[in-house]
Formats: sequence, C-alpha cells, structure tokens
Amino acid sequence: LLVVTTSGKIASCPLVGTGAQTATCSQLSVPPLPSSFGAAPATAIEVTTGVGLRAMVATGSRVSLLELHVDDEGSHWREAGSVFLPEDAQVVAVAATHDSLLVTAEDGSAHLWHLRANGAAVSEGASHVDVPTFGSRRKWQSACLLPNGKIMRLASTWQRSKGGASTLSSELLI
Repeated sequence: LLVVTTSGKIASCPLVGTGAQTATCSQLSVPPLPSSFGAAPATAIEVTTGVGLRAMVATGSRVSLLELHVDDEGSHWREAGSVFLPEDAQVVAVAATHDSLLVTAEDGSAHLWHLRANGAAVSEGASHVDVPTFGSRRKWQSACLLPNGKIMRLASTWQRSKGGASTLSSELLI
C-alpha cells in the first residue's frame, strides 16, 4: 500500500497477513510530488515496467499523470500525460492501478480511464462515466473499481438517531 501525504511525500505501508488491520508506514526515498499541486487528491502506484513509480494528482478538473524519472542529476517527477473531467467537476479522490485510473468527483460520479504501459491515458475522454442514482445528500469520499468491473463508492451522510442527535455515518455503496 502506497500513501501520498498532504505534503506530497510518499510512504509505503505494508500490510502483514491477510487480516491485517494496521500497518507501519515508512517514507520512500523519493522526492515529494511537486509543491505546485499542494494538498490535492493524489495516489501513487508501483509499476513493474519502465519507471518504478507513478503518481496521479488532481488540480481542479485536471488530473496529471506523473512518473518518477532518474537521471544523472538524481530523481524527479515529470508529467507523462493528463486527463480532464468536465470543467464543473471537482475531484475528491483519485485511485489507480497499473492499467486504469478512476477519478471520483464531488457529485459522486466516477470517471474511468484505461492506461497504456507507459502510463498515458488511452483516450483523452473517460472511457466510462458512472453516475450514482442515489443520494444527493451524501458527501462522496472515494471510489474503487471491483474485479467484476462494478464501482464501489465510499460516502458519508448524517443520520438522525432515536434521541434526535445527528451522527456522521460512513457507507459503502455498489
């Protein structure tokens, strides 16, 4: 498991065992993501071909596809490509595998791109857009692509208890 911190640093958090509920994270010896991205939604993945590390970072409705480049001057991030959501979309989360990129927008819509081996998107526009048919009152947190191709979303919503108090509850929705 790789984690991108709000400062752009990347940490590895190995999960030990199949039932692991905690992980000890350690910062990787790579430069942080460029500061121009700030604390934007981001993800990082390890790849087995070419460069060893890729990152995807959202700013506004644009998602930059970065790769870690190593040369005589050391290692640095360079842009391998970018994808765009509709202009009015606000990105809340980015998830990726070696061959796909899934971007969750504030309205719960999930935008999927297939990636080439070099990390670039196969097409400029999303190959699939999935819009939830439920719950405009939900605050969408993220989404992931299941092995069967369905999209699972994490959302939070306020629930009123029997005593009238409101509590924030998390929901997983398929």
